[in-house]
Amino acid sequence: MAPQYEAPVYGEVSAELPQLYLKDGSILSVTDYWVVDDRLHFKIIEAEGAKPVEHDIPFDQLDLQKTIDVNTRRGFKFMLRNEPFEQYVRDHPDAPPADATPPHD
Repeated sequence: MAPQYEAPVYGEVSAELPQLYLKDGSILSVTDYWVVDDRLHFKIIEAEGAKPVEHDIPFDQLDLQKTIDVNTRRGFKFMLRNEPFEQYVRDHPDAPPADATPPHD
């Protein structure tokens, strides 16, 4: 029997956090995510008890369909926004979260 491959998971793993699935097989457990200028920005808790740290990667590294499918099964509605969630809520206190349009090649 061949050993089973487990994809590396980055960030604090929690059932309460959405996960981003990358095309290289990596999984990012994030506290927030948004898209600006074809870049996927996200925040990860890198150490227990630490503040989330912002990172960004090219949007095309995201396996968008797998991210949507897995998060839906986990009970999350995966929505792309064009700004961090806290900023969106401050800027639009009475509006539902807006969807960002995924970048096109």
